[in-house]
Amino acid sequence: MATQTILFPPPVRQSNIAEPMQKWFFTLQALLPLVTIDTTDGDVVIDLPPAGLNASTGQSNQNMEITYRKISSDGNTATIKGSPDGPVTLSAGDGSAASRVKFKSDGTNWWITG
Repeated sequence: MATQTILFPPPVRQSNIAEPMQKWFFTLQALLPLVTIDTTDGDVVIDLPPAGLNASTGQSNQNMEITYRKISSDGNTATIKGSPDGPVTLSAGDGSAASRVKFKSDGTNWWITG
């Protein structure tokens, strides 16, 4: 059975709810980032961050989702590496499936989910 890391639990009713609410909203905000990639100056290669505990920040990326989207309409590519599914190359910048990819962390690996 897999264990799940919870950075901050959701707030419960209490007299001082402001601080738990701030922590919870910050946690939610950090779980679903969007990374836009501009390849106007040439091909771009991006390595995924650690899927579990990030030693440099002390935070866990478990259950995190990252969406990458190529925003420039040129002939250059953006390659995202670090998933067991293999590297993903984004070639279009028009909003099509070839211009975006979504990864989700299980705490050990990043998996392509969209």
